[in-house]
Amino acid sequence: MRKDWDGNFRDIPLDHFEKMKSAARMLAKVKKQPEDDKKIFLRIGLSGTGVRPNYQVELFNGSITPINGINHEAFGVEEFARQRVSKRYSIDDLNTLRLFGGTLEADEQ
Repeated sequence: MRKDWDGNFRDIPLDHFEKMKSAARMLAKVKKQPEDDKKIFLRIGLSGTGVRPNYQVELFNGSITPINGINHEAFGVEEFARQRVSKRYSIDDLNTLRLFGGTLEADEQ
């Protein structure tokens, strides 16, 4: 896998991150509540440049929705290949990474 981005979460533009969170909350049918942000998970694409990465929303009911990072709409596949996305992070975890910095880790599976 070609990787042009080191996974530093702060490289993702803030407006893109906000749209990622909004799309995930919309899929979960929840409002912006701290307790909900601990139960909504994202896997973020690691194979691009990190500017507008694709991502996958994984909800507490087991549903998985891959999202196109350009338009924040469903990608059209069942699930992204695990070797191309990060491990699962809750929105709450990602807020912490955004605030304090950190690098997304690849999924170990």
